[in-house]
Amino acid sequence: MKLCFRKSFAVLTFALALVGFVHAEEAEIGKSGESEKIEGTQQPAEDSTKAQNAQAYVPPATSFHPMVTILGVYLPNNDMIDLKIPYFMPMVHGRFSHRFTEFRKSPELEFIADGEIAPLWLRAGAQFQFKPLPFLTLAAGSDIGTSWGLNLGFLDLDFIGRYDGEKNEYEYFTPFTHWTYDFWANAAVNFDIGSLFTKGKQHFIVGASYKAIYKGMTGISNGEIWLDKGIGENANGLSYSATANMNYIVPNKYFNSVGFSATASGYYSESFFDEKYRISDPTFVDLTFTLNASASIGPRNRFLLMLPVSGKRNFCDEKDLRPITEPDGRKWQWDGIILTFTHIF
Repeated sequence: MKLCFRKSFAVLTFALALVGFVHAEEAEIGKSGESEKIEGTQQPAEDSTKAQNAQAYVPPATSFHPMVTILGVYLPNNDMIDLKIPYFMPMVHGRFSHRFTEFRKSPELEFIADGEIAPLWLRAGAQFQFKPLPFLTLAAGSDIGTSWGLNLGFLDLDFIGRYDGEKNEYEYFTPFTHWTYDFWANAAVNFDIGSLFTKGKQHFIVGASYKAIYKGMTGISNGEIWLDKGIGENANGLSYSATANMNYIVPNKYFNSVGFSATASGYYSESFFDEKYRISDPTFVDLTFTLNASASIGPRNRFLLMLPVSGKRNFCDEKDLRPITEPDGRKWQWDGIILTFTHIF
C-alpha cells in the first residue's frame, strides 16, 4: 500500500536528521580532533600521553571532504509501517569549509557549504559559524532542496506535494517543479566537564542548542499544508528545535563516543496554518530521546548507531486525515535502530 511505504521513508528522513545532528555535535566537541581523523593524524589510544604533550594539530583554513553514507534503519515495533524488514539507502554528500580567523588570534569565523544527493531527494546549504568564546557557537544559514517519487511496480512512493483540503488527501507534484527552503539561526554551548576534573585525560561533553527555522515551499500559499521527503503536516512558517546532549569520548582506537540527546521541536504559532487545520494542534511539542554511539576503522571510515524514542501526537486516523483530525494526547514509541556507515574520501 502506497501510504505505508511513504510513512516508512518518512522515518528514514527522521533518521537522516538525527545523523546530521550527531555529526554536528561531534564537530563541536573538538574541531582539531575531528580534523585529525580526516587528515589521518589521530594518535592511537596508547600514544595519548605523547599526543597531549605534542603541539595541537591545526586544520587547514580551507578544506573539502566528499563522503558516501549508507543509512540502515530497522523498525520492528513501529506501527507506522507494515514491512518489518531493514531499509538501506545510499547518500553522496560533501562539505566545504573556509576558516577566516582562528580563535587564538580573534573570535573564530567560518563559512561552510554542504550538499547531499540520495535516491529520492537532493539538498544544498550554506552557513556562517561564529565562535566568540571557546564554548559558544553562533550560526546562521539557509538550505534548499527537493524530492521526487519512485515507482518500481511493487514500490510506489510519492515524496512531495500539497494537502487538498476539499478532497482531504495529498496531491503530488511533478519532480523538480517545487522546492523547499529554509532560513535558520542557531546558538550552541558545549562544555568539557570531564577535562576539568581529570586534567584533560577524560572528556565528558555536555551541551545545549536552540535553533529557530523558517521553512517553506515554492508555489504554496501561506496556511496550506505540504509534504516533502514523505513527511507531511508542514506549513510555511517559523518553527524551533531545542536540544540537550551528553557525550563521553571513549579513549579507544576504534570505539569513539557514547552519548544521549533530548530534543523538543514544533511550530511557534498555529497562525501559520489555515483555520480548518488548527484542530490538529500544529504547535504540539514533539519530543525525541536518543542513545548514540560512534566508532571508526582508520581515519576515514566511521560508524554511528542511534536508538531513538519519540513522543508525538497520537492520531487514530491514517495520514491523509491527520491535518483535519484532533489528536488524542501524546504517543510514545521506540522508533527502532538506525545505523550509518560513512566513508570520507
